[in-house]
Amino acid sequence: MPHHSAKIGKLRQWQFLKSAFWLGCSAFGGPQMHLPLFQKRLVEQKNFITREDLIDINAFCSILPGPSTTQTITAIGFKLGGPGLAFLTLLAWVLPGALIMAIFTLSPAFLSKGHLRFLEPMVAAFLCYAVFSMFKMIRKDNVNYLIFILAGLAGFVFRNPLIFPFGVLLGGVISSNFGNRQFTPNPQPFGKVRWANLSLLLLIFLLIGGLGMVLSANEDTLGLSKPIVLFENTYRMGALSFGGGNILSAMAMEHYVYHKPYMSIEQLNTGLGLIQGMPGPNFNLAVYLNGIAMRTSGFGFDGQLLGCIIGLVGIFLPGILLVFFAFPLWSRLQTYPIIKRSLDGIFAASVGFILSAALIINQHFWEGIATVKADTSAIGVFILAGILIFSQKISPPLIVLGTVIAGIVWTVNGW
Repeated sequence: MPHHSAKIGKLRQWQFLKSAFWLGCSAFGGPQMHLPLFQKRLVEQKNFITREDLIDINAFCSILPGPSTTQTITAIGFKLGGPGLAFLTLLAWVLPGALIMAIFTLSPAFLSKGHLRFLEPMVAAFLCYAVFSMFKMIRKDNVNYLIFILAGLAGFVFRNPLIFPFGVLLGGVISSNFGNRQFTPNPQPFGKVRWANLSLLLLIFLLIGGLGMVLSANEDTLGLSKPIVLFENTYRMGALSFGGGNILSAMAMEHYVYHKPYMSIEQLNTGLGLIQGMPGPNFNLAVYLNGIAMRTSGFGFDGQLLGCIIGLVGIFLPGILLVFFAFPLWSRLQTYPIIKRSLDGIFAASVGFILSAALIINQHFWEGIATVKADTSAIGVFILAGILIFSQKISPPLIVLGTVIAGIVWTVNGW
C-alpha cells in the first residue's frame, strides 16, 4: 500500500486528474452520492487515499463554508500534489456539470414549459434519501446521533445562516469531549502559517460586499449594478453556506425568491430538480440561479451567459480559497487528539443540517399540497421517486428524465 501522506508522482497525478474528471462526469445525486463514489473510485479502485483519510478530509471541509464535496476532492488533490494539482482537480470536477447546467439555463423554450411540474415532489423525495444515505456514514456513537438530531432540528427551526457554523463547531466540541473515538497521536512541528489566501478571501468579501451594498439600492438605474450585486450575493452564499449543496438550496430560496424576487418558487424548484440530474457538485445550482436572475432582469443571451459565469466563479471562489489556506494547517492540526476526536461531531452536525434542508423543502411541498386541492399526481411522483432512489436500481439522472417525460405526457394530454 502506498504512503498516503506523501505527494504522488506525475504519472499518478495524471491518473488522479482523470479520476476526478470521470467523477465530474458521472457523480450524480449530490453529496449523499458523491462520498460513496469517492470511496469507490479514489479509495477502493485507485487507492489514492485511505477511507479514514477521506472521511476526515470531508469532516474538515464540513467546518468550512462552501461546497463540501468540491472542497473534499480539491483538498485530496492538494494532499496528493499541492496547489497546482488541487486547482486542476477543481476544474476537472466542476466544469462538466456546470456546462450542462448552463445549457439548460440558456434554453428558455425548455424551462418555460409546464412539463417540469413534477420536479418539486421529486426534489422532496431526493432530499429524504440524502438524509438516509449520509446518516449511515456517521460514526456509531450515541453522542454523534444526538448531535445529528439537534443540528437538524436547530437548522429547521431557526433558519439562520449563523446556525450552521455555530452548529458544526459545537458538534466538534461535544464529540471531542464525549466521543468514543480512539487513535494514536503523531505530533508534528506546526510550521509557518501562510495568510495570503485567507487575506484574499476577506479582501474580496469586503470589497464586493461594500460595493454590492451601495449598488443594491440602484439596481434598476445602473446598468452594470445587477451583475455586481448578483456576484456579491453568490460570493456571500458561498462564504456562508455550511453543510453543502442541500443547505444552498434553502439559502437560495431565501435570497432569490423571498428577499429579492429574482425568480418564482416554481423556477427555483425547476433548478433544484435539474441539479439532481447533473453530475458534479450541487453548488452548480448557482449557475442556474444567476442565469435566470439575469433573464428576469431583462438581459438577453449575453447577459444570461454572464450570469452563469458569475454563478460559477462566485459560488466556488470563497470555499476554494479557504481550502488553500486551511488545508496545510489541517494536515498538522489533525495529529492532535482533541482535534481528531472533534471530526465525528463535525460530520454528524453537517449531516444534521442536511436533515434540516430536507425538512424545509418537504414542508414547502406538503404545505402546497394541503393548501391547494389534493394533487394526487404529485404525491404519486413523490412516492415513486422515493422508491426508485431508495432502491438504487435506477440512477438519479434517469429518474429526473422520467419525471420530465411524465410532466410532458401529463401536460400534452391536459390531465
